[in-house]
Amino acid sequence: MSENARVYRLNRPTRLTLRASATLVVDGPRRFLVDDGDFATAAELDATLRGVVGFGLDGITDAYFTHLHFDHYQALAPECRGWRIHVPRQEYRFVCELMRYREDRAAYKAFLKESHELIAPVFLREFLRLATDSRYDFESSDRACEFHLCDPGEQLSPHVATVDLAGHCPGQMGLWVDTEQGACMIAGDAVLSLDDFLATGIDHHLIVHDRERLLASRRRVAEADFVVPGHGEWFDPRRGNLTPF
Repeated sequence: MSENARVYRLNRPTRLTLRASATLVVDGPRRFLVDDGDFATAAELDATLRGVVGFGLDGITDAYFTHLHFDHYQALAPECRGWRIHVPRQEYRFVCELMRYREDRAAYKAFLKESHELIAPVFLREFLRLATDSRYDFESSDRACEFHLCDPGEQLSPHVATVDLAGHCPGQMGLWVDTEQGACMIAGDAVLSLDDFLATGIDHHLIVHDRERLLASRRRVAEADFVVPGHGEWFDPRRGNLTPF
């Protein structure tokens, strides 16, 4: 059995500023950038990587996006060509369907509202901006052929597998990573933070595709030894406290 994977935090995410988690997973020769936070430029991300692990963007082999919301998914710089780009299949298909309405603002807005149980005005405004964002025009992108569309339970490397965590959005999938500290769940926005995880419900969430699926996903997250939430510090779901590492 090869050595377990290692997980590194690349930023300090927060909920109030929608600063999403950016995480690096190293599994043997495979180096996954998971989501990419809110780094303003590729140069900033490159410098952060070099400070944390001693290599930059040129050392990354894979990018993985838990879901395609604007605060988790960003366009990949030209120097990132050649990476394997992993995107949840159902999430990708949802965005492709949504973008077919982009010329008709009313139909676009109606599709969003009909496909979600809850979508707060702040998220609706952001989605409306995506209608003219070339990052989401997958079907005509010259990078579409680089995307690997993932399914739940898919083994991406010896110690890294996809996990169905839908509910926040149609196709979100987290990553289950076997590490020396135990099983890590990179949860995307199935869980926003420790405070969110400890809350008695999800009424405080601003966007929900399917409430029952989101609740089931949160129960799945609780099976891990430690969790990387979408907008907060890493935590231990069993003890209900932040991790010391």
